Amino acid sequence: MNDIHNQRFAPRDGALLDLESLQSLAAVPARLLEAWSTLLNPAGPGVVLDGLEPVAPLSALGPPGTRRPDSTATGIRLSAGRVLMRDASGRYDVIEVPEPTFVNWPTSSGSRVTGSLVLRVERTRSSASGGLQVARERVSVQIGFVRPGSEELPGLFPLATAFGNGKDWITDLHRAWTPEHPVIEHLERRLDDIERLIWRAEPEGSVWDRQVLGRNWVRYQTMAAASLQSTRIMLRTRTLTTTERVRLFVALRDQLGRSVQPAGTALVQLFRPADSAGPYSVVSSTFDG
Repeated sequence: MNDIHNQRFAPRDGALLDLESLQSLAAVPARLLEAWSTLLNPAGPGVVLDGLEPVAPLSALGPPGTRRPDSTATGIRLSAGRVLMRDASGRYDVIEVPEPTFVNWPTSSGSRVTGSLVLRVERTRSSASGGLQVARERVSVQIGFVRPGSEELPGLFPLATAFGNGKDWITDLHRAWTPEHPVIEHLERRLDDIERLIWRAEPEGSVWDRQVLGRNWVRYQTMAAASLQSTRIMLRTRTLTTTERVRLFVALRDQLGRSVQPAGTALVQLFRPADSAGPYSVVSSTFDG
């Protein structure tokens, strides 16, 4: 059996508080944040806990949360907020932006740009008067635009990415949204439309043709409506991350595809075109309906 060792801060009377002991103490928050981030967003750079969204109307195009900034403005305004993120060195921290931030567009084209809006942090050693080193760091936050694809570089956290003609910006990349968030309320209204479609739908589709659930069409409609209600309950009762929402809608798509298939087709239309849907591309890219 292999022995695996970890350092843990364990003070006792008379014990020496050396540098290694302090380092083990300092490592505790980072380990907790890393574990939490792995649960919330396993493959991502972290998660926006609240805010840090473009102050702009929701767009009729793109996946949920897509915004259309003012094309006549000189830049884009972001709300205040907090993000749990991994920096370029792999360290996790909760970064707070306490005030709204205005970021100028990178070119004279204004909002018609391609690329991503990202956040990054820079750490510098703090010192007391006289240049004496102290046991803390100064964490500086920078927000700006990068070229397409650069948002995947270590230490950069994407807040929004442009698609199409650049007027519309996808924001639901790595975010946690509460049930009260306006985008969740917008999603629920879209689900209401799909539910009405379910009860108006006529018997059709390969599932109906194969009589998977028999020859009673109401049974198919009931199964589809129940799946929709389950999704709505999740959205109404839990704060969900982007990763969790994507999984939720993939599951709903599959259930609708096994019952009222036109409703599944209507659902995936919310996330098309797939090549511009960000994390939601999987909802429509593998749909057979």
